[in-house]
Amino acid sequence: MPLQKDDVIECSIESLAFGGRGVAHVDGMAVFVAGGLPGDTVTARVVKAKKRFAEAVLERVTAPSPHRVEPKCAHFGSCGGCAVQDLDYAEQVAQKAAQVENALRRIGGAADFVLDPPAPSPAVWNYRNKMEFAFEQGEDGPRLGLRATLPAGDKGLAPVLDIEECHLCASRDVDILRAARDFVRASGLSAYDPADNTGFWRHLVVRHTALNEIMVHLITAEAPDDYGQAEALGESLADRFPDLTSFVHSSRARRSLAATGEKAVFRLGARTVTEEVAHGDRTVRYHLGPNAFFQTNTAGAGELFGTVREFCGLTGVETVLDLYCGCGAIGIFLADQARRVVGVEVSEEAVSKAWASAKLNKLTNCEFTAASLDSPAALKGLPKADVLVVDPPRAGIHESTAQAILTLAPKKILAVSCDPTTLARDVKRFSEHYTLTRARAVDMFPHTHHIETVTLLERK
Repeated sequence: MPLQKDDVIECSIESLAFGGRGVAHVDGMAVFVAGGLPGDTVTARVVKAKKRFAEAVLERVTAPSPHRVEPKCAHFGSCGGCAVQDLDYAEQVAQKAAQVENALRRIGGAADFVLDPPAPSPAVWNYRNKMEFAFEQGEDGPRLGLRATLPAGDKGLAPVLDIEECHLCASRDVDILRAARDFVRASGLSAYDPADNTGFWRHLVVRHTALNEIMVHLITAEAPDDYGQAEALGESLADRFPDLTSFVHSSRARRSLAATGEKAVFRLGARTVTEEVAHGDRTVRYHLGPNAFFQTNTAGAGELFGTVREFCGLTGVETVLDLYCGCGAIGIFLADQARRVVGVEVSEEAVSKAWASAKLNKLTNCEFTAASLDSPAALKGLPKADVLVVDPPRAGIHESTAQAILTLAPKKILAVSCDPTTLARDVKRFSEHYTLTRARAVDMFPHTHHIETVTLLERK
């Protein structure tokens, strides 16, 4: 008899699926068990039953996995920031690498490629250089922290958990969080509510760099009458944390919950902070603004960029085209070994920082263009390249962009992705003309389900 909702089953967890749920099989059906770890024997309750698979939640561990460890954080299990903090780190990396290989073979149809040993994060704790803390109105005033874990089967926006500790970021970041929360609760202003578009406080983003520069970016609703409180918060943080490099206040009018500002309102200190990424004999510095997208694990970024550099095999005569280039991070890291680097990114703000970073590193062979890669005009204007680097958003490469890449026909494509499934789909798109020859999982996000992957595709 097929599994039904609310059935209680006993099963053995065989592996982790991308997303962090344990995978078991019951009567030939795949069952995804939230909270189950590889090697566990568990009792679980089915919360969703389909024809080909079921979803379940952990009720009890009857025989624990040898890979289980004691979580470090008191918030683990209730905070949505970590998914597998109770799994030994070496096993986390092994499971993520297996997910990458499975996706490339099963979805991507790739067969004869070299899967390099995965690159673990150089730091397992306190590795995050940027934290996006959210505000939410509670009964006793504004909360400030991270989103909680939603119960299995629930949909919608998880509530904000007032965290008191976090071991993914620096302890100083948590000190700044606590100080801001105390100030905001005393301000008399409420947190923003997207449901009715009311309230003031929206996000607090804390970024620190390898050069010990710190930027705090406060994002509020567009409410000029209340901007004085935001300015006062900045001054309070600057007094309490004298090593603060920059405080920026931005407003946001749109209801979407993205932790980015739309309009700069107030600033203390520097306009940007400087990040430094190193791998082997290559060291690069970057100017980062308040809305900059940059890899959140600085030492891990060195592993990622170093892998791209290794796979490219540049000799100094190649033109490198860097699509979805953001603030130019990868292209600039490769520029010393290329004849020319051309980056394309939709954000004008990111492109301006890419130019500034190229100048900071005294590079004269880099150029960056602000253009949408969904635009036919932009795609037609792409230069011919020997090596093409593409690091798209989680959803993967846009169809029109994929077709433009095939028209350009570079000798090598370096596809970088934070989602193995969309990466595998894109590899399949190119498979008629390109062969996947090499791949490596690079773990930038210990204790979460996320994994970065670098793949090398060579023209047939």
